Amino acid sequence: MLPVLYSEQAAWPRRALLALIIVAFVLGGQPAGAREPARLVLDIPAQRLDRSLRALAEALDAQTLFPFDALSALDGPALAGSYTPGEALAALLTGSGYTGRINADGVIVVQPVAAAARGEREKNMKDVTHEEHTGSDAARAGGFLLTALATFFSGGLLAQENGEDGARLLEEVIVTATRRQSGVQETALSISALSGEALDDNVYTNAAQFLDAVPGVTAFNTGPADNRVIIRNIATSTQETGAPTTAAYLNDFVISGVTSSAPPLRLVDIDRVEVLKGPQGTLFGRSAMGGIIRYIANMPDTTALTGGINGYLSQTEDGGDNAGGYGYINLPLGDTLALRAVGYSYQHDGYIDNVELGEDDINEEDTVGGRLALRWTPSEAFTADVLYLYQEIDAGNNWTTTIRTPASDPAGAITPADPASRRAIGAVVQESSSDYEILNLDLEYRFDSFTAKLLATRTEEEWGFVFDQREFVAITNGCVCDGVAQPSGGTIDTDLLELRLVSTGGGRLDWIAGAYYEDVQDEGYQNIVYLGSGDAVFGFLPVEDGALAIDSEAERPSSERAVYGELGWAFTDATRLTVGYRRSDVEFATTFTKTDGFFLEFDGTAAIRGIEFATQEDVDTYKVSLEHAFNEDLFGYVTAASGYRRGGFNQPTAIAPFSTYDSDTLWSYELGLKSTWLDGRLVANAALFFIDWDDIQLVVQDPVTFARTTQNAGAAEIPGFEFSVAAMLTQHLDISVAGSVTRPELQEDVPGGVSGKEGDTLPGAAEEQFTVSANYDRPLGGQFNLFGSLVYRYVGDRLNDFNTDLDVALGDYELMDLNVGVRSARGYSVSLFAHNLFDEAIPYTIDRQGPVFEQIPTNPPRTVGLNLTYDF
Repeated sequence: MLPVLYSEQAAWPRRALLALIIVAFVLGGQPAGAREPARLVLDIPAQRLDRSLRALAEALDAQTLFPFDALSALDGPALAGSYTPGEALAALLTGSGYTGRINADGVIVVQPVAAAARGEREKNMKDVTHEEHTGSDAARAGGFLLTALATFFSGGLLAQENGEDGARLLEEVIVTATRRQSGVQETALSISALSGEALDDNVYTNAAQFLDAVPGVTAFNTGPADNRVIIRNIATSTQETGAPTTAAYLNDFVISGVTSSAPPLRLVDIDRVEVLKGPQGTLFGRSAMGGIIRYIANMPDTTALTGGINGYLSQTEDGGDNAGGYGYINLPLGDTLALRAVGYSYQHDGYIDNVELGEDDINEEDTVGGRLALRWTPSEAFTADVLYLYQEIDAGNNWTTTIRTPASDPAGAITPADPASRRAIGAVVQESSSDYEILNLDLEYRFDSFTAKLLATRTEEEWGFVFDQREFVAITNGCVCDGVAQPSGGTIDTDLLELRLVSTGGGRLDWIAGAYYEDVQDEGYQNIVYLGSGDAVFGFLPVEDGALAIDSEAERPSSERAVYGELGWAFTDATRLTVGYRRSDVEFATTFTKTDGFFLEFDGTAAIRGIEFATQEDVDTYKVSLEHAFNEDLFGYVTAASGYRRGGFNQPTAIAPFSTYDSDTLWSYELGLKSTWLDGRLVANAALFFIDWDDIQLVVQDPVTFARTTQNAGAAEIPGFEFSVAAMLTQHLDISVAGSVTRPELQEDVPGGVSGKEGDTLPGAAEEQFTVSANYDRPLGGQFNLFGSLVYRYVGDRLNDFNTDLDVALGDYELMDLNVGVRSARGYSVSLFAHNLFDEAIPYTIDRQGPVFEQIPTNPPRTVGLNLTYDF
């Protein structure tokens, strides 16, 4: 029996203090302030306009606030001679369509000419309706926080945009979480946004590397192609089976599967990542009861040729060497057509040793992929985007296991599974592979009063695995080899079609209406052969070498058809009410087309070959939200929203009949406040929420037959609090603290067992977590900048499962990531980075096979490396 996996109880305060000491004394800083000489002698070459502005800021020792995406696509003139700051700024912006000023705090503020002239924040935001096309051009009047406040993942506050040279810049992140562009501080939901530049600086390429730094989010990787994400404790196990409670999107296209929450796409050339917490069913639909993760990719730009390359080398404790990198290029093909291409490759040595086979670092990873995007803008009203993505991952599993000595002796000495040992046994190297292909078409036409968007996507996924199943059937001799003689895995083909209409706004009434269609063709196959000198399955069923245990094929089609809409009414310029509704028709089926092998004869599966089992449901979801801007610095909202997870069925077995289970549903009630203080040098946000979850889908064990089936068997309440505070400590140093506290509690007994009783804590996610992050950026002179960041997170302990045998606590953990480097105005940067600085071994989940054997996936050990980047 595995002991309770608690880490050192006194460790986290010490390490948290260490994090703060590093922030204060390693990163350092100087008091804030900007200076403006009377006249400047400048020698700024003709170059990209954003770089020219930063060169001017460096000469002034000032901060800059401007829309990076827009100005990086424009050319700036050469300046040589003596200028006042105002003259220099005006000369740089002549003919650009932008105007600038140096405010009372000495900050260079640049805005579109039209935005500066209008001066009305609400009207300015409503005039912007094109979601991804305009990018950061959607600046609102006064729309940039007049600070250099920089955060890593600040609970929906801001994301940093570091200058490549000169002083830092920061703009309020513009998100499209509500299907319209808005600043995060004026969006009536709890949202976190991380910039692509922060991903690059921290050498984060996979969502599992950073999502647990988001308040209210638990994220972990249980295999090379399996990210699991839990938002606001909406989970009942770390091994969550069936439909997920969260969904992932690439731009506007869903990419998560009907049984997976976040495919491990490499996040390369990404504009930002948005995490939307709470039910998003009225706009995003499938599996959005917990929340949404959106990866927003950089798209082609017709105005300039740009590109870059990145590469890193690193070394992992208890492992080997790693190398990875990517390249991208943005190629204008005329005034109306542009192409953007991205390619990447990552080769990582593993850190798990198979002591039975005598092979080290068995979970090595080989990932290759790329993305092509084409944008056509024949007129100001019409935009067509085509995006193609391909990615292939081959890697060993990150599982530590119980150790038998010797491994093939059932009476041998037992060493419990221990993530810190990074050891495993198995008669084969256990590994997985996944291939993704995604083709998206996005057509948008902007009419005078509304915008129409037609979205179509085709996703093809092929996956496979090699696994030793011997412990599941109480065999230790030889190998119960899954996927060795013949492949085990499957293919999933998904077709999506969506039509969405969004009103332009400008009056009291605004609206969104849409129709959604999804068709999924899921085919799975499994082949298991026993290879050994003879043994007995479950101790009584004799099996000989070469015996076929399972050879199966199954078809699992599913579909969703939905209509949805939201209606907003502005009572005043400051107060707005939104109501939303979605109606979904959800269907799911399974048919076994092949059922050979002694195990399928034994469990009764062979008897149902060729029989289709199916379910169909109509599901309604709702939303009501009231928001109010008390003033320019204080925004509040209250929201009630519902969500659902698709229902399904239990196939009949030799000991259990066919049965169905319905969608489980929840209502989430949230009160949020977003505020700015001290002339923008302090931002503080908070949200209180209460979730009422009914008809929870739980795996229940029958007390007579011991059959395990999914049933609607419970209710839970999840009260919680999330907060984030970000402060500009000096001109060059910013720090943020964010966290969440929840108390998820079961309201009914789970039938059929002694665990899962009324009052028990829900398994799967931590009740407490917090993150401390810091960013530093300072000119060194000679057009060089010193930059660095630190991310520390603490995640509290959590229960593994409601199952009696697995009802154990997984210990709390701490992770710290650190990077420091130098960036040149010419586009070069070099940095040193460290991931998992404390070398923490995290037990993500416990999976028991047989009476005593367990496997525990864990995270990479301490990894230290060198990162090089060049952008032009």
